[in-house]
Amino acid sequence: MRSLKPLAVGLGITLLTLLGSFSVAQAQYAQPQYYPPPPPPRGVYRSGLVYGFSLGVGGLSLADCGDVCGAVGMAEFHLGGMIGPRLALMGDFWEGVRYFSDLNLGTGETFHGIYTLALQYWLTDQLWVKGGLGVGRIQINSDISAFPVDDESGFGFMLAAGIEVVQSYNFALDLQLRYGNVAYSSVSSGGAGDANTFGVLVGFNWY
Repeated sequence: MRSLKPLAVGLGITLLTLLGSFSVAQAQYAQPQYYPPPPPPRGVYRSGLVYGFSLGVGGLSLADCGDVCGAVGMAEFHLGGMIGPRLALMGDFWEGVRYFSDLNLGTGETFHGIYTLALQYWLTDQLWVKGGLGVGRIQINSDISAFPVDDESGFGFMLAAGIEVVQSYNFALDLQLRYGNVAYSSVSSGGAGDANTFGVLVGFNWY
């Protein structure tokens, strides 16, 4: 019986060695595991050409303007390009129109536009600010006059801020606030004086 114990121990060690070798070989020849690719990053990718438009409402104020100024409908168009990961340079063209009925001037339209070279910067992936310098033009037409009641241009600036509420790969829909000021000739000399414009718009933007 004593002579069988060393033999049993040897057989056990040999069996364990063979099982370990088989497990290692099986692991080496196991099929590798594949994982799905990560999802694409969320948000919008801004590069190259930038363009879009906005629609909204706002107000126009002038000195002693009566019914000629007040609530206006607004539209804006911009075209430019990205000059940095978060910075764009563009032309910004902002126009407002008001239809009025005045005791002295009759019925007519007030057109007021601010046209600037602007920089737009994204503070975060969704929040942006914009500022531009350029010119403004006001034109007041009346049905009782063969010529515009007023038609003049002046130096102007524009400030805006917005948040992108919908984003895809190269499109964003935003809500924005705008303010503009144009310095026309003084009221005492027959001009419109300073014109202040503000608006709330919905913007459609492509990158």
